[in-house]
Amino acid sequence: MKKDIIPHSPSFLFDEELGLSDLSIFKLNLYLNAIDADAKPYQIDYNTLLMSYHLWKGSDLEEFCEKQTISYFLFNPQNDSAEAREAFYMDIREFLGGN
Repeated sequence: MKKDIIPHSPSFLFDEELGLSDLSIFKLNLYLNAIDADAKPYQIDYNTLLMSYHLWKGSDLEEFCEKQTISYFLFNPQNDSAEAREAFYMDIREFLGGN
């Protein structure tokens, strides 16, 4: 018999055992709310992001944000961390979703 799958929002912060540390939440909050845009481990060009989303042929905002996040940190591995990926994902999703 199959085990029930626990549904959760997609996140870069969860490890294989669905563990989440307090330090990760603290860093994520710093990236999203407390530090200047220049001090973040990523920089977003919102004009390019908007053009990319407009030209993208997919239909799912979540998929677009995930692909953009992974692509960004593949080209910028020096700043990569689970917290930075999650913050980047949330920033672009909020911008494109209008929330």
